[in-house]
Amino acid sequence: MCSLCNEVYNTVLGIPRAILLTHIDKLDETECTDVKSVFKNMKIKDAVYKTASIFGIPENQVHPVKCYKQEMVLSEDVDILALLALRQMLHWAEDHLDNAQMREAVSAMRLRGTDDVQSRSARDIETSSEAI
Repeated sequence: MCSLCNEVYNTVLGIPRAILLTHIDKLDETECTDVKSVFKNMKIKDAVYKTASIFGIPENQVHPVKCYKQEMVLSEDVDILALLALRQMLHWAEDHLDNAQMREAVSAMRLRGTDDVQSRSARDIETSSEAI
């Protein structure tokens, strides 16, 4: 991804990003039989590092996920990777919305002519945003 795109995402839009690294079983079939050891596998760690550097995001935003390919029965070990990634993405989305709400409250306070925006506590900002 180009550096301009990264700058737009990170500074202007502030949109959190995540990448699902699928088909990790193709990297190391012997190791991926035990999904609990995915985060210790050097081949998967290397793929996460390369993916993060290509897209210019932190490694903790790249989530390895094993896909159901030949399995006939659902497995908790396979599901847990996708669920961990989903939970992390939901946390980021919630944080992003909270930050947007706080920025909106600060902007509204500035429009009303309040000069001491910097000195207000986070509780005051949240109370103001609920009133809007």
